[in-house]
Amino acid sequence: MIGADTRAVRDDLRRWIEDGPNQFGALLGFLRDHDQLRERVESVDAENERLRGLAYECEQLRNRLEASERQADRLREEVARLRGQNEALLSEREEVAEQLSTIMNTVLVRLRGHQG
Repeated sequence: MIGADTRAVRDDLRRWIEDGPNQFGALLGFLRDHDQLRERVESVDAENERLRGLAYECEQLRNRLEASERQADRLREEVARLRGQNEALLSEREEVAEQLSTIMNTVLVRLRGHQG
């Protein structure tokens, strides 16, 4: 019985020794694959971090754009109000000019009447 067990152990040992170089080659391949995958993961992590930074910058720019658009709307409203005010002042100026012209004409007519 010991002889059969010993023979089985020897056969297993011989097979392992014979298959050893193949197994080591496969193991080295797995290690290389692992290293390559780790490098890829690190590269993807770095790219993700860069993209997170870009996303943050985009959000900041979007916020600034929205604030600028609100400010532009307020300024447009202010310009419209000032244009309306300017039109009212121009209309008043024309009225004052017409009244002044009427008064001057009246004064000139009276002055001419006194001279003649």
